[in-house]
Amino acid sequence: MSEEQTTINDEQEVDPFTRLMFGRQPRSVSEVPVESPVEETTKKDKIGEDYAALLDQVDSIMVSVNKLKPMLKEFSPLLDYFKKK
Repeated sequence: MSEEQTTINDEQEVDPFTRLMFGRQPRSVSEVPVESPVEETTKKDKIGEDYAALLDQVDSIMVSVNKLKPMLKEFSPLLDYFKKK
């Protein structure tokens, strides 16, 4: 059997609910390729890019929160009324 057919058979053994909730099973250690030093520098660059993307997302969330503050101030008396009950 080829490696591709084995993978397909392994995926079919897991029921769809388990695959949906927990994802695919991790690959065995023998299938993981050995990393080279060149890939290590690429990973460091990628980590920097991921960090920048994360900061951009946090910034956009903060901008959205700042835009929502005035609306929340308008609804605060209504929310206080429901808290009292």
